Amino acid sequence: MNKTIIALLTGLILSFSLQAQEYSQDNYQQQRQQGRYFIQLRNGQVVYANKLQYKSPIFKQDFFLLDDSLKYAPELVDVYQSSDGYFARVAAGNRFDSFAKRILEGPRISKFYTTTIDYSAMGYHPYGYGMPRSSRRRIYFFSKDNGPLMTFNQQNLEQALADNASSMVLIQRHKRERVISTVMGIAGAGLLTYGLLSSSQSSTNPNDVNISPIVYAGAGLIAVPLVIQLFRKDKLTQAVDVYNYQVRQ
Repeated sequence: MNKTIIALLTGLILSFSLQAQEYSQDNYQQQRQQGRYFIQLRNGQVVYANKLQYKSPIFKQDFFLLDDSLKYAPELVDVYQSSDGYFARVAAGNRFDSFAKRILEGPRISKFYTTTIDYSAMGYHPYGYGMPRSSRRRIYFFSKDNGPLMTFNQQNLEQALADNASSMVLIQRHKRERVISTVMGIAGAGLLTYGLLSSSQSSTNPNDVNISPIVYAGAGLIAVPLVIQLFRKDKLTQAVDVYNYQVRQ
């Protein structure tokens, strides 16, 4: 009799446990179906929505607006997914206090970028000083294993990819190419300066300047690394691609 009661109680407990698990999974799937987009707060909470906007009202604090009803301050958000893509907060301590957009999603290494605006004053001209001139510049970051974002540069990648020999070979090639490009640039600038001075000294008629061939040689040395860079994929990006590819294997 006791064995029968114990068996019945065990069956009931297992039944309730399975029902609770199924309810939890169904609830999660329903939550995902209710919202294509989401924000993940810095405390780990995830909030889904069908509509996600970043608002910057005049004279008011910026905020995220979900489904035209829920508001969240940007400082509370760690990552978010909207119709524009997936964005992650730039690591604390970086001077770019913004979110970076993911442009490469890898099994371990993902690449992001954010945009900054540089301002520079135009030089003096006969009608006075020029107005400030602005230009947009991309700043690249990467994340390893969904960790904090780090600046996409040789030093950081060398540490992050140190456990992959093929990636390290590419980073070493990147180092050599940078040294060669720097040497060619310095040599080209020196030749260009010397050639310009030679051209001005050899000219007897102010309206008829004879340009020294050294000018063209110097300009060529400066241009060669730039042209090569346009048609050759960056070794740092290749190192990341190789790292992710070998992980997939």
